[in-house]
Amino acid sequence: MEDLEKKLFDHTWNYKNRDKIIKKLQETSYDIVIIGAGITGAGIAREASMRGLKVACIDMQDFAAGTSSRSSKLGHGGIRYIAHGDLDLVKEALHERNWMRAHIPHLIRPIPFLFVELEGGKYKKRDIKGATKVYDFLSDKDSEFKNYKKSRMVSPEEIFELEPEYIREGNLGGAVYYDTNLDDARLTLEIIKEAIIRGAVAVNYCKVNGYIKDNGTIIGIKCTDLENEIDFEVKAKLVVNATGIWTDQLIGIYPEDIPNPLIRPTKGVHIQYRRKHINNRNAAIVISKTDGRAFFVLPRNKEFTIIGTTDTDFKGDLANPYCDKEDADYLIESAKYYFPNAQIGYENILSTYAGIRPLVMQKEKSESEVSRNHIIFFSEDGLLTITGGKLTEWRAMAEDVFNHIKNKNLFLNAAREKHFSKQPFIIGLGKDDWEKELKHSELEIEDDIADHIYHQYGKGAIKVLELIKEDVSLGDKIIEENNFIKAEVVYALQYELTPHLIDLFCRRTEMALWVDHKKAFEAASKVAELMAKEYSWDENKKNQEIEFYMDYIKKTVSFIT
Repeated sequence: MEDLEKKLFDHTWNYKNRDKIIKKLQETSYDIVIIGAGITGAGIAREASMRGLKVACIDMQDFAAGTSSRSSKLGHGGIRYIAHGDLDLVKEALHERNWMRAHIPHLIRPIPFLFVELEGGKYKKRDIKGATKVYDFLSDKDSEFKNYKKSRMVSPEEIFELEPEYIREGNLGGAVYYDTNLDDARLTLEIIKEAIIRGAVAVNYCKVNGYIKDNGTIIGIKCTDLENEIDFEVKAKLVVNATGIWTDQLIGIYPEDIPNPLIRPTKGVHIQYRRKHINNRNAAIVISKTDGRAFFVLPRNKEFTIIGTTDTDFKGDLANPYCDKEDADYLIESAKYYFPNAQIGYENILSTYAGIRPLVMQKEKSESEVSRNHIIFFSEDGLLTITGGKLTEWRAMAEDVFNHIKNKNLFLNAAREKHFSKQPFIIGLGKDDWEKELKHSELEIEDDIADHIYHQYGKGAIKVLELIKEDVSLGDKIIEENNFIKAEVVYALQYELTPHLIDLFCRRTEMALWVDHKKAFEAASKVAELMAKEYSWDENKKNQEIEFYMDYIKKTVSFIT
């Protein structure tokens, strides 16, 4: 473990070495090349590298830039899927959630959820009790790792104590159950790093344009490095299509039993507020007043709340979905009903984001009814495709890929027992160990900032402390009203492959979410200065990066202005 931990911080996987990484891709013959570096591709890279295989992972955007940075930020089983009868899906996701919470405790954090019956509402007390009890049962049955706490039924009076701002009229009580929240992009990145320290190679901003074939069988990929407009090839025994919403663009030959197109893209939108504008203490399931769908009001640390998500079929630009007025109004109307005193008009919105879910086509089902199960298949040309699924199930999906590979008699020497990869994360750090490191550092850091860097970076937070010891100014906040500091920016630049300012704001950190959009330019300017120093950007390049990021921010809140 110590040897692997050293590789985690050896400065080789950063933007300054990107050309060397691409050269290595060209010069090496791999066992597996994975197209797509969202959480699904990242999970397969980790699984394959842990099994001793030579692995490469390539994405045309940044790591996690698609669906994997635009979720509800939850590690959960999906309690609503119980009503759909997807008990196996829920059980597997809950087991994966429990494992993550045990082994990445800084990043996978338990939160209580309220599930309340309202007079005349969609869910009755018996439904709520049944669902939460089944959820508990599925969570712990046959699982080495258990849920944080059992659910419990609560009276209306207890609801008012737990959540004073929750609607009182027609409130008949309900249940409290537990799930976890997380930073989805950070989780994806840490999964990729788990693969890299075991020898995998991963690079962003490289687009796959086609395949290398031998007698009709795929033996590699043809790519363009979008940063330098240079074409190159990568050879492999197996190519895996893990591109999520872009799945259909990579499939050349569809098996007879696979729909064409395979993916049904649906848009999910979230809006962010400061917690003080809602005053929620817990997470809550709320039912839309528009169409009866369930969505969430979710606390994120002490200061923020996410409201979401929508679920609508989408036919626009897959790479650039945005929240529009209709999306925002849909979420605000219902959230305001359940939290009648909430100040959640447009004026208090901090930010918005939208993502596209890669749902597998199912006829005659609404967006919300489509199963979240994944699908894996081989095409005649040897391409292995995996798509669909839930973010929480990333490890189980990767393991399932190897079950399919074994059935084709590939990489039999890489076979492992079931759940082999349910191992501790190298980056994982317990809170007690963090407190010891913090005390040992003898640095005077605000409690909220210390909590923030611990929750985001685990053992990486120890490196953040080292950076501050080397340069005290790196302990300064980027924006006074947020807990983001300069040292975490430098940490990302030195230890993570981060080409652009937007990568830093949207995926290496959560600044794009929690810095008020009205302060975005100030924050972008300060971070761009740090990147310019690290990467030797000239003034023109720095301004281009700021302009590109600000264009993104303006589009996320265009319905406000």
